[in-house]
Amino acid sequence: MKRVSDLNHPFYRPLWVRVALVVVTGLWASYENFVIKDPMWMVLTAGIFVYAAWVFLIKWVDPEDKPAEITGAASDEPPVDEKNDEDVDRR
Repeated sequence: MKRVSDLNHPFYRPLWVRVALVVVTGLWASYENFVIKDPMWMVLTAGIFVYAAWVFLIKWVDPEDKPAEITGAASDEPPVDEKNDEDVDRR
């Protein structure tokens, strides 16, 4: 089972989901900045907004476009044991 906190989760693939997450965090940061005006929450929500924009819009690479080494797909396969004639202990 994949976790939702995994950035390669299929939930994050559609562009509208990623844009919606960035918009929601931006609205939350704006609300904290202009209405609540609590410095701790201003910084916290602004940081969440910047992180979401960076991860979901700027740095985003579709998981299907990544090579297997980056996504970890190759690690799911069992290792191949190649034995040479030299490796076999001859008694």
